Amino acid sequence: MMEVKVTLNKTAPKSHIDLTDLIERSNGNSRSELIRLIEERQERIIRKLCGLKYSRSHPYRRGSTYTKTLITGVGTVRFKVKRVISRTDSSVSTPILEALDVKRRKYSRDVRMKLAEFASKMTYQDASLEFETATGVHVPKRTILSFVQEIAPPLLEANKTNSQPGIVMGDTAKVRALKSREMNMVHVLLSDGGQLLHLGVNGMWPSSEAGILVSDNEPGLTNAVNAERRHLCILHALKYLLFTLWGEGMSKEDRIEVERAVKQALFTLVNSTKKHLKDGDKERLKARIDAALKELHSVAEELEDRGYTKASTFITRNARFMVTFAELALEDIQIPYTTNKIERLMGEVSKRCKHKWMRWSTNGLRNILAIILVRYTNKHLYQSFKKAYIHNKPFIKQTQRKAIL
Repeated sequence: MMEVKVTLNKTAPKSHIDLTDLIERSNGNSRSELIRLIEERQERIIRKLCGLKYSRSHPYRRGSTYTKTLITGVGTVRFKVKRVISRTDSSVSTPILEALDVKRRKYSRDVRMKLAEFASKMTYQDASLEFETATGVHVPKRTILSFVQEIAPPLLEANKTNSQPGIVMGDTAKVRALKSREMNMVHVLLSDGGQLLHLGVNGMWPSSEAGILVSDNEPGLTNAVNAERRHLCILHALKYLLFTLWGEGMSKEDRIEVERAVKQALFTLVNSTKKHLKDGDKERLKARIDAALKELHSVAEELEDRGYTKASTFITRNARFMVTFAELALEDIQIPYTTNKIERLMGEVSKRCKHKWMRWSTNGLRNILAIILVRYTNKHLYQSFKKAYIHNKPFIKQTQRKAIL
Protein backbone atom coordinates (compact mmCIF):
# COMPACT_ATOMS: atom_id res chain seq x y z
CA MET A 1 0.00 0.00 0.00
CA MET A 2 1.11 3.58 -0.68
CA GLU A 3 -0.20 6.63 1.16
CA VAL A 4 -1.05 9.73 -0.86
CA LYS A 5 -1.33 12.84 1.30
CA VAL A 6 -3.08 16.07 0.29
CA THR A 7 -2.46 18.93 2.72
CA LEU A 8 -5.57 21.03 3.15
CA ASN A 9 -3.88 23.75 5.22
CA LYS A 10 -0.66 24.97 3.60
CA THR A 11 0.33 27.08 6.62
CA ALA A 12 -0.59 24.74 9.43
CA PRO A 13 -0.07 26.31 12.89
CA LYS A 14 2.34 24.81 15.38
CA SER A 15 -0.45 24.52 17.94
CA HIS A 16 -3.57 23.11 16.31
CA ILE A 17 -7.03 23.13 17.86
CA ASP A 18 -9.82 21.34 16.04
CA LEU A 19 -12.66 23.87 15.98
CA THR A 20 -15.11 21.34 14.56
CA ASP A 21 -14.31 19.03 17.47
CA LEU A 22 -15.06 21.87 19.90
CA ILE A 23 -18.37 22.50 18.11
CA GLU A 24 -19.28 18.83 18.45
CA ARG A 25 -18.27 18.83 22.12
CA SER A 26 -20.53 21.83 22.73
CA ASN A 27 -23.42 19.51 21.92
CA GLY A 28 -23.67 20.97 18.43
CA ASN A 29 -26.04 23.81 19.40
CA SER A 30 -24.71 25.66 22.44
CA ARG A 31 -22.89 28.86 21.51
CA SER A 32 -22.08 29.76 25.09
CA GLU A 33 -20.49 26.36 25.66
CA LEU A 34 -18.45 26.74 22.47
CA ILE A 35 -17.21 30.16 23.60
CA ARG A 36 -16.24 28.70 26.98
CA LEU A 37 -14.27 25.87 25.34
CA ILE A 38 -12.44 28.27 23.01
CA GLU A 39 -11.49 30.68 25.78
CA GLU A 40 -10.43 27.79 28.01
CA ARG A 41 -8.09 26.50 25.29
CA GLN A 42 -6.82 30.04 24.72
CA GLU A 43 -5.86 30.44 28.35
CA ARG A 44 -3.83 27.21 28.23
CA ILE A 45 -1.88 28.49 25.22
CA ILE A 46 -1.32 31.92 26.77
CA ARG A 47 -0.03 30.39 29.99
CA LYS A 48 2.38 28.18 28.05
CA LEU A 49 3.74 31.18 26.11
CA CYS A 50 3.62 33.87 28.79
CA GLY A 51 3.36 32.10 32.10
CA LEU A 52 1.31 33.60 34.91
CA LYS A 53 0.43 37.29 34.90
CA TYR A 54 3.47 39.56 35.32
CA SER A 55 5.85 36.67 34.71
CA ARG A 56 9.11 37.78 33.05
CA SER A 57 10.72 34.38 32.51
CA HIS A 58 8.90 33.50 29.29
CA PRO A 59 9.61 34.56 25.67
CA TYR A 60 6.22 36.31 25.33
CA ARG A 61 4.23 38.77 27.42
CA ARG A 62 0.50 39.38 27.47
CA GLY A 63 -0.96 42.07 25.22
CA SER A 64 -4.35 43.66 24.70
CA THR A 65 -7.61 41.85 23.93
CA TYR A 66 -10.40 42.36 21.44
CA THR A 67 -13.63 40.63 20.42
CA LYS A 68 -13.61 38.22 17.48
CA THR A 69 -16.81 37.43 15.58
CA LEU A 70 -16.90 33.97 14.03
CA ILE A 71 -19.72 32.32 12.08
CA THR A 72 -19.88 28.60 12.89
CA GLY A 73 -22.19 25.69 12.43
CA VAL A 74 -23.95 26.59 15.69
CA GLY A 75 -24.38 30.23 14.69
CA THR A 76 -22.46 33.45 15.27
CA VAL A 77 -20.15 33.42 18.28
CA ARG A 78 -18.12 36.26 19.81
CA PHE A 79 -15.18 35.59 22.09
CA LYS A 80 -12.27 37.49 23.58
CA VAL A 81 -9.01 37.18 21.69
CA LYS A 82 -5.82 37.77 23.65
CA ARG A 83 -2.72 39.11 21.93
CA VAL A 84 0.81 38.16 22.92
CA ILE A 85 3.96 40.22 22.33
CA SER A 86 7.39 38.75 21.66
CA ARG A 87 10.05 39.96 24.09
CA THR A 88 12.64 39.48 21.34
CA ASP A 89 11.32 41.60 18.46
CA SER A 90 8.06 43.05 19.89
CA SER A 91 5.99 41.31 17.22
CA VAL A 92 2.32 40.84 18.06
CA SER A 93 0.39 37.62 17.45
CA THR A 94 -2.93 36.01 18.32
CA PRO A 95 -2.18 32.36 19.14
CA ILE A 96 -5.80 31.22 19.51
CA LEU A 97 -6.74 32.41 16.01
CA GLU A 98 -3.70 30.69 14.53
CA ALA A 99 -4.45 27.48 16.44
CA LEU A 100 -8.09 27.51 15.28
CA ASP A 101 -7.06 28.49 11.74
CA VAL A 102 -9.46 31.43 11.72
CA LYS A 103 -6.98 34.28 11.54
CA ARG A 104 -8.39 36.82 9.08
CA ARG A 105 -11.31 34.45 8.58
CA LYS A 106 -14.92 35.08 9.44
CA TYR A 107 -16.29 31.58 8.74
CA SER A 108 -15.40 28.24 10.30
CA ARG A 109 -14.45 25.29 8.12
CA ASP A 110 -17.73 23.44 8.63
CA VAL A 111 -19.63 26.51 7.36
CA ARG A 112 -17.33 26.88 4.35
CA MET A 113 -17.82 23.24 3.42
CA LYS A 114 -21.58 23.39 3.90
CA LEU A 115 -21.93 26.47 1.68
CA ALA A 116 -19.69 24.98 -1.02
CA GLU A 117 -21.95 21.91 -1.04
CA PHE A 118 -25.02 24.12 -1.26
CA ALA A 119 -23.48 25.94 -4.25
CA SER A 120 -22.84 22.64 -6.02
CA LYS A 121 -26.54 21.77 -5.81
CA MET A 122 -28.18 25.16 -6.41
CA THR A 123 -27.34 28.65 -7.63
CA TYR A 124 -25.08 30.85 -5.53
CA GLN A 125 -28.04 33.10 -4.80
CA ASP A 126 -30.16 30.16 -3.64
CA ALA A 127 -27.27 28.82 -1.55
CA SER A 128 -27.04 32.18 0.22
CA LEU A 129 -30.81 32.28 0.84
CA GLU A 130 -30.91 28.65 2.03
CA PHE A 131 -28.18 29.26 4.58
CA GLU A 132 -29.76 32.51 5.75
CA THR A 133 -33.13 30.79 6.19
CA ALA A 134 -31.56 28.02 8.27
CA THR A 135 -29.22 30.14 10.42
CA GLY A 136 -30.31 33.77 10.12
CA VAL A 137 -26.83 34.67 8.83
CA HIS A 138 -26.43 36.30 5.41
CA VAL A 139 -23.40 35.15 3.43
CA PRO A 140 -22.77 37.03 0.14
CA LYS A 141 -22.64 35.10 -3.12
CA ARG A 142 -19.06 36.20 -3.77
CA THR A 143 -18.01 34.81 -0.39
CA ILE A 144 -19.56 31.45 -1.20
CA LEU A 145 -17.71 31.50 -4.52
CA SER A 146 -14.44 31.94 -2.61
CA PHE A 147 -15.26 28.82 -0.55
CA VAL A 148 -15.77 26.79 -3.75
CA GLN A 149 -12.46 28.12 -5.12
CA GLU A 150 -10.72 27.06 -1.91
CA ILE A 151 -12.17 23.56 -1.65
CA ALA A 152 -12.44 22.34 -5.26
CA PRO A 153 -8.73 22.21 -6.33
CA PRO A 154 -7.49 20.01 -3.44
CA LEU A 155 -10.58 17.81 -3.80
CA LEU A 156 -9.81 17.23 -7.48
CA GLU A 157 -6.17 16.59 -6.60
CA ALA A 158 -7.22 14.02 -3.99
CA ASN A 159 -9.34 12.23 -6.59
CA LYS A 160 -6.42 11.71 -8.99
CA THR A 161 -5.28 8.20 -9.72
CA ASN A 162 -2.09 6.89 -11.32
CA SER A 163 -3.51 3.50 -12.20
CA GLN A 164 -4.10 2.75 -15.87
CA PRO A 165 -7.79 1.96 -16.46
CA GLY A 166 -8.81 -1.00 -18.59
CA ILE A 167 -12.03 0.58 -19.91
CA VAL A 168 -12.46 4.32 -20.46
CA MET A 169 -15.55 6.32 -21.39
CA GLY A 170 -15.47 9.96 -22.45
CA ASP A 171 -17.96 12.68 -23.27
CA THR A 172 -18.21 16.41 -23.92
CA ALA A 173 -20.74 19.02 -22.85
CA LYS A 174 -21.20 22.64 -23.87
CA VAL A 175 -21.94 25.20 -21.16
CA ARG A 176 -22.49 28.92 -21.73
CA ALA A 177 -19.48 31.18 -21.17
CA LEU A 178 -19.40 34.72 -19.80
CA LYS A 179 -19.38 36.34 -23.21
CA SER A 180 -22.51 36.21 -25.33
CA ARG A 181 -22.60 33.39 -27.91
CA GLU A 182 -19.46 31.78 -26.47
CA MET A 183 -19.44 28.30 -24.97
CA ASN A 184 -17.28 26.45 -22.47
CA MET A 185 -16.27 22.95 -23.56
CA VAL A 186 -16.33 20.42 -20.71
CA HIS A 187 -14.34 17.20 -21.19
CA VAL A 188 -14.88 14.23 -18.86
CA LEU A 189 -13.16 10.85 -18.78
CA LEU A 190 -14.63 8.06 -16.67
CA SER A 191 -13.48 4.53 -15.95
CA ASP A 192 -15.97 1.68 -16.31
CA GLY A 193 -15.87 1.35 -12.53
CA GLY A 194 -17.09 4.94 -12.21
CA GLN A 195 -13.79 6.65 -11.30
CA LEU A 196 -13.49 10.24 -12.55
CA LEU A 197 -10.25 10.19 -14.54
CA HIS A 198 -10.24 13.66 -16.05
CA LEU A 199 -12.18 16.91 -15.83
CA GLY A 200 -11.20 19.63 -18.26
CA VAL A 201 -12.76 22.92 -19.26
CA ASN A 202 -11.73 24.66 -22.49
CA GLY A 203 -8.64 22.55 -22.91
CA MET A 204 -7.51 19.66 -25.08
CA TRP A 205 -8.32 16.05 -24.28
CA PRO A 206 -5.37 14.61 -22.31
CA SER A 207 -3.19 12.07 -24.09
CA SER A 208 -3.73 8.77 -22.29
CA GLU A 209 -3.54 5.01 -22.61
CA ALA A 210 -6.43 2.59 -22.22
CA GLY A 211 -7.24 -0.98 -23.04
CA ILE A 212 -10.72 -0.18 -24.40
CA LEU A 213 -12.38 3.13 -25.26
CA VAL A 214 -16.18 3.34 -25.26
CA SER A 215 -17.33 6.62 -26.80
CA ASP A 216 -19.66 8.46 -29.15
CA ASN A 217 -16.83 8.58 -31.71
CA GLU A 218 -15.84 12.20 -31.06
CA PRO A 219 -12.61 12.76 -33.08
CA GLY A 220 -10.81 14.73 -30.36
CA LEU A 221 -11.39 11.96 -27.83
CA THR A 222 -10.54 9.05 -30.11
CA ASN A 223 -7.32 10.80 -31.19
CA ALA A 224 -6.25 11.59 -27.61
CA VAL A 225 -6.89 8.17 -26.05
CA ASN A 226 -4.54 5.52 -27.36
CA ALA A 227 -6.73 2.45 -26.94
CA GLU A 228 -6.10 -1.11 -28.06
CA ARG A 229 -9.80 -1.54 -28.87
CA ARG A 230 -12.60 0.93 -29.57
CA HIS A 231 -16.33 0.58 -29.22
CA LEU A 232 -18.88 3.00 -30.67
CA CYS A 233 -21.99 3.46 -28.54
CA ILE A 234 -24.78 1.91 -30.61
CA LEU A 235 -27.30 4.55 -29.53
CA HIS A 236 -25.02 7.36 -30.70
CA ALA A 237 -24.34 5.45 -33.92
CA LEU A 238 -28.08 5.26 -34.65
CA LYS A 239 -28.57 8.90 -33.77
CA TYR A 240 -25.73 10.05 -36.03
CA LEU A 241 -26.89 7.82 -38.89
CA LEU A 242 -30.44 9.22 -38.78
CA PHE A 243 -29.12 12.78 -38.58
CA THR A 244 -26.93 12.15 -41.63
CA LEU A 245 -29.86 10.70 -43.58
CA TRP A 246 -31.97 13.71 -42.64
CA GLY A 247 -29.17 15.98 -43.87
CA GLU A 248 -29.07 14.08 -47.16
CA GLY A 249 -32.79 14.61 -47.66
CA MET A 250 -34.26 11.17 -46.91
CA SER A 251 -37.96 11.20 -46.02
CA LYS A 252 -39.12 10.44 -42.49
CA GLU A 253 -40.81 7.18 -43.55
CA ASP A 254 -37.62 5.92 -45.20
CA ARG A 255 -35.51 6.94 -42.19
CA ILE A 256 -37.80 4.89 -39.96
CA GLU A 257 -37.26 1.85 -42.21
CA VAL A 258 -33.47 2.27 -42.06
CA GLU A 259 -33.58 2.73 -38.30
CA ARG A 260 -35.64 -0.46 -37.92
CA ALA A 261 -33.16 -2.49 -39.97
CA VAL A 262 -30.07 -1.22 -38.10
CA LYS A 263 -31.76 -1.60 -34.71
CA GLN A 264 -32.73 -5.17 -35.49
CA ALA A 265 -29.15 -6.06 -36.39
CA LEU A 266 -27.57 -4.41 -33.35
CA PHE A 267 -30.07 -5.23 -30.62
CA THR A 268 -30.38 -8.85 -31.73
CA LEU A 269 -26.61 -8.95 -31.24
CA VAL A 270 -27.01 -7.35 -27.79
CA ASN A 271 -29.45 -10.08 -26.76
CA SER A 272 -27.20 -12.81 -28.19
CA THR A 273 -24.27 -11.41 -26.23
CA LYS A 274 -26.26 -11.45 -22.99
CA LYS A 275 -27.28 -15.05 -23.69
CA HIS A 276 -23.68 -16.02 -24.41
CA LEU A 277 -22.53 -14.60 -21.09
CA LYS A 278 -24.92 -17.05 -19.43
CA ASP A 279 -24.43 -20.23 -21.49
CA GLY A 280 -20.95 -19.65 -23.00
CA ASP A 281 -21.87 -20.68 -26.57
CA LYS A 282 -19.08 -18.93 -28.50
CA GLU A 283 -19.92 -20.45 -31.88
CA ARG A 284 -23.46 -19.06 -31.85
CA LEU A 285 -22.17 -15.65 -30.81
CA LYS A 286 -19.53 -15.65 -33.57
CA ALA A 287 -22.25 -16.45 -36.09
CA ARG A 288 -24.43 -13.67 -34.71
CA ILE A 289 -21.56 -11.15 -34.98
CA ASP A 290 -20.97 -12.13 -38.60
CA ALA A 291 -24.69 -11.88 -39.32
CA ALA A 292 -24.90 -8.43 -37.72
CA LEU A 293 -21.96 -7.16 -39.77
CA LYS A 294 -23.46 -8.63 -42.93
CA GLU A 295 -26.79 -6.89 -42.24
CA LEU A 296 -25.09 -3.56 -41.55
CA HIS A 297 -23.04 -3.72 -44.75
CA SER A 298 -26.19 -4.69 -46.66
CA VAL A 299 -27.88 -1.52 -45.37
CA ALA A 300 -24.80 0.50 -46.35
CA GLU A 301 -24.83 -0.93 -49.91
CA GLU A 302 -28.53 -0.14 -50.31
CA LEU A 303 -27.99 3.44 -49.13
CA GLU A 304 -25.07 3.81 -51.53
CA ASP A 305 -27.23 2.64 -54.42
CA ARG A 306 -29.91 5.17 -53.47
CA GLY A 307 -27.40 8.04 -53.36
CA TYR A 308 -27.04 8.47 -49.59
CA THR A 309 -23.25 8.29 -49.69
CA LYS A 310 -22.43 9.96 -46.36
CA ALA A 311 -24.69 7.63 -44.40
CA SER A 312 -23.39 4.62 -46.33
CA THR A 313 -19.77 5.62 -45.66
CA PHE A 314 -20.50 6.09 -41.95
CA ILE A 315 -21.83 2.53 -41.62
CA THR A 316 -19.01 1.03 -43.68
CA ARG A 317 -16.31 2.75 -41.63
CA ASN A 318 -17.83 2.13 -38.20
CA ALA A 319 -19.68 -1.20 -38.41
CA ARG A 320 -16.76 -3.04 -36.84
CA PHE A 321 -16.66 -0.61 -33.89
CA MET A 322 -20.38 -1.13 -33.26
CA VAL A 323 -19.88 -4.84 -32.52
CA THR A 324 -16.72 -4.58 -30.40
CA PHE A 325 -18.71 -5.29 -27.23
CA ALA A 326 -19.75 -8.69 -28.66
CA GLU A 327 -16.25 -9.55 -29.91
CA LEU A 328 -14.86 -8.84 -26.45
CA ALA A 329 -17.52 -11.06 -24.90
CA LEU A 330 -15.92 -13.93 -26.85
CA GLU A 331 -12.77 -13.18 -24.84
CA ASP A 332 -14.80 -13.15 -21.60
CA ILE A 333 -14.47 -9.35 -21.35
CA GLN A 334 -17.71 -7.53 -20.60
CA ILE A 335 -18.04 -3.87 -21.56
CA PRO A 336 -21.08 -1.57 -21.85
CA TYR A 337 -22.50 -1.31 -25.36
CA THR A 338 -23.71 2.26 -24.70
CA THR A 339 -22.25 5.32 -22.97
CA ASN A 340 -25.26 5.57 -20.65
CA LYS A 341 -23.08 5.67 -17.53
CA ILE A 342 -21.21 8.79 -18.57
CA GLU A 343 -24.34 10.30 -20.11
CA ARG A 344 -25.93 10.08 -16.66
CA LEU A 345 -22.88 11.78 -15.23
CA MET A 346 -23.11 14.56 -17.81
CA GLY A 347 -26.72 14.97 -16.72
CA GLU A 348 -25.34 16.21 -13.38
CA VAL A 349 -23.42 18.87 -15.32
CA SER A 350 -26.59 19.95 -17.12
CA LYS A 351 -28.70 19.96 -13.95
CA ARG A 352 -26.45 22.47 -12.18
CA CYS A 353 -24.77 24.46 -14.95
CA LYS A 354 -26.87 24.59 -18.10
CA HIS A 355 -29.83 26.76 -17.14
CA LYS A 356 -30.34 29.37 -19.84
CA TRP A 357 -29.55 32.36 -17.58
CA MET A 358 -26.25 30.95 -16.31
CA ARG A 359 -22.85 32.14 -17.53
CA TRP A 360 -19.56 30.60 -16.39
CA SER A 361 -15.87 31.46 -16.43
CA THR A 362 -13.41 28.63 -17.12
CA ASN A 363 -12.16 28.40 -13.51
CA GLY A 364 -15.59 28.93 -11.99
CA LEU A 365 -17.06 26.10 -14.04
CA ARG A 366 -14.17 23.73 -13.37
CA ASN A 367 -14.34 24.31 -9.61
CA ILE A 368 -18.08 23.78 -9.27
CA LEU A 369 -17.91 20.67 -11.48
CA ALA A 370 -15.05 19.25 -9.41
CA ILE A 371 -17.28 19.19 -6.33
CA ILE A 372 -20.30 17.87 -8.24
CA LEU A 373 -18.52 15.10 -10.15
CA VAL A 374 -16.21 13.84 -7.40
CA ARG A 375 -19.16 13.64 -5.00
CA TYR A 376 -21.19 11.75 -7.63
CA THR A 377 -18.46 9.33 -8.76
CA ASN A 378 -16.61 8.66 -5.50
CA LYS A 379 -18.83 9.17 -2.46
CA HIS A 380 -16.43 7.46 -0.05
CA LEU A 381 -13.47 9.64 -1.05
CA TYR A 382 -15.65 12.75 -0.96
CA GLN A 383 -16.89 12.05 2.57
CA SER A 384 -13.35 11.29 3.76
CA PHE A 385 -12.06 14.50 2.21
CA LYS A 386 -14.93 16.47 3.73
CA LYS A 387 -14.18 15.12 7.19
CA ALA A 388 -10.47 15.90 6.84
CA TYR A 389 -11.22 19.41 5.61
CA ILE A 390 -13.63 20.46 8.36
CA HIS A 391 -11.30 19.02 11.02
CA ASN A 392 -8.32 20.77 9.35
CA LYS A 393 -6.29 17.59 8.99
CA PRO A 394 -4.25 16.22 6.06
CA PHE A 395 -6.30 14.04 3.76
CA ILE A 396 -4.60 10.67 3.26
CA LYS A 397 -5.72 8.34 0.50
CA GLN A 398 -4.61 4.73 0.39
CA THR A 399 -3.66 3.58 -3.11
CA GLN A 400 -2.38 0.29 -4.41
CA ARG A 401 1.20 0.19 -5.67
CA LYS A 402 2.24 -2.64 -7.95
CA ALA A 403 5.24 -4.61 -6.86
CA ILE A 404 8.33 -4.21 -9.07
CA LEU A 405 9.83 -7.56 -9.81
